Amino acid sequence: MKKISILLVLIMTFVFSLSAVVSAESVKSNVNYNDEIYEGVVSYVNEIYADMDDEEKEKLIEELYKEKSEFTLVTETFTSGNNEIDEAYKRVMDEENYIVNLIIEQGKDTALDKWEFNLNYLKNNYETIKNIPDINLSYVDSYIEAYEWQLISKDMPDEKINRKSVVTQSNEYDWSKAVEYAKKYYKDYNDAYPDWSAPPYGGDCANFISQCVHEGGKPMEGTPGTEKEAKDWSNWFSEGKEHDVKKVSSTWRGANAFKSYWQSHATAYKKFTSVGSESFSFGWNGDAVALLTDNDRAYHVMIIVGYTSPLDFVLAAHTYDTKSAKLSEKIPSHGCMIFNMRE
Repeated sequence: MKKISILLVLIMTFVFSLSAVVSAESVKSNVNYNDEIYEGVVSYVNEIYADMDDEEKEKLIEELYKEKSEFTLVTETFTSGNNEIDEAYKRVMDEENYIVNLIIEQGKDTALDKWEFNLNYLKNNYETIKNIPDINLSYVDSYIEAYEWQLISKDMPDEKINRKSVVTQSNEYDWSKAVEYAKKYYKDYNDAYPDWSAPPYGGDCANFISQCVHEGGKPMEGTPGTEKEAKDWSNWFSEGKEHDVKKVSSTWRGANAFKSYWQSHATAYKKFTSVGSESFSFGWNGDAVALLTDNDRAYHVMIIVGYTSPLDFVLAAHTYDTKSAKLSEKIPSHGCMIFNMRE
């Protein structure tokens, strides 16, 4: 019995020691993890708010670190897999392949990556094309609109800080209101706005994220009512409940037009090809995220509504309604673009 007792004591001592080591390693891992978040916050503030004085920087770093270190986890089950994003991608690629095949059938050699040629061909031959029997004109119109915006922004860099917005501190953005709105209306659509998800409109994702960031304080720009105003790249507005494209700007309702507009109007933006410490240091609650094709065309827009481990974002969106998607499960091979909305 004495030998058994001694053996039990030795076993318990070993187990306790092992538990202590695991616990210590867990604490060490947690400290390193928080250090990584802190370093990311410091790097972000120094880059984006370079002109801010040191005292203000310290306060902002403390505030942002607290936000990200105390992860705002959603209680719902995360959306698993890429089903809804696969569908969004499939939809836009169906359109792109249709356009390429259409132009080839007209005797021209082209490909998916020759989007400038395709755009010019469609525009220059539009009257002939629209009279082709069984033509899918909604695809043609959608392609032209998307790539006209791509033409505007094609020479813009993959990342940029719009310092004027940062320095002037104008139109302060309340990210909490944007996030609250996203969680409230991600499934039960706000009937104060038209729903663009039904055919032939193509999707409601940009419309929804525009509503969210507007709720957060981003002001509309331009005067609704004319085609010219609605297609003006510097405008961003929505008026009324009807599907009137003269009263809802392309930048408000179209994913690629939304991307082009906010490349000039967001506090900062940056393109990422993976989710990790770099993207986690840059994105924040209330920021918009555009998913991109190989041509850098935005085909889906979402909004950050929370953080989760490891170094990942929780997203909300329309068309494929969710408030609990993880960016790591949604980011396509060509990447995404995150838009800082905070001033």
